[in-house]
Amino acid sequence: MTPWKRKETIGDCTLYLGDCLGVLEAVEGAHAVITDPPYSSGARTTAQMRGRGGMSRKDEWNDNPLPNDRLSVTGFTWLMRQVGLEAERVLVEGGSFLSFIDWRQYPTLYGCIESCNLQITNLVVWDKEVFGMGNGFRNQHELVLHASKGTARVFDRSVPNVIGSKRISSSELHPTEKPVGLLEEFVRVCTDVGETVLDPFMGSGTTGAACVKNGRSFIGIELDERYFDVSCERLRKLYQQPDMFRPKAPEPVQTAMFSEDAA
Repeated sequence: MTPWKRKETIGDCTLYLGDCLGVLEAVEGAHAVITDPPYSSGARTTAQMRGRGGMSRKDEWNDNPLPNDRLSVTGFTWLMRQVGLEAERVLVEGGSFLSFIDWRQYPTLYGCIESCNLQITNLVVWDKEVFGMGNGFRNQHELVLHASKGTARVFDRSVPNVIGSKRISSSELHPTEKPVGLLEEFVRVCTDVGETVLDPFMGSGTTGAACVKNGRSFIGIELDERYFDVSCERLRKLYQQPDMFRPKAPEPVQTAMFSEDAA
């Protein structure tokens, strides 16, 4: 019996519907892990986390909070350490692990990943360019933990660790959808063309979209069937567009039957 409910192959993308902790055991290798897990954040105490409705950006998402977004600190720690252990196993030497996180859960995630024998390499700041909800110093950024298996492989040294990319203020695909352009930066820095990126918390498939647009293979895992279907449809549509990484056929050149020299 397989650890996934569905498996879809779309171009160079392999998508799994199922619990990432089970599916990850069947994954053999990846050059980078780039993911956006449920933060289980936004409250001061474990009791408040359990009682709240989960992360949401629009009222329409309130009745359908993200899976695993109401975990206690203990639950979040356990989940992310298991993911980290599997990431350490599947990553090639020098492979990167990048995970979105907020300021509340960053220390917890740091400890989880460091304890999996992954080397903490950097802290990337996503500047959303427009501030959001809050009081006083209003939120305008999210954090990205960068770790690696050994010394990180780097393919693009032009990207800083503070990246400006306007947030998606009203997504119809997912309550915490990230900009594709931001994920493209991560993909280009950490992988080469033709390599494989793994996302254990695929959501609406933004990491997959970044991979397709930049000539990388993609392995995505999603627990919620709604978002799994969104990802499948999104990636199918991308593959229907022209492939910038496929060499274009040379333009036909018309030559004269008789050259001037032969005349």
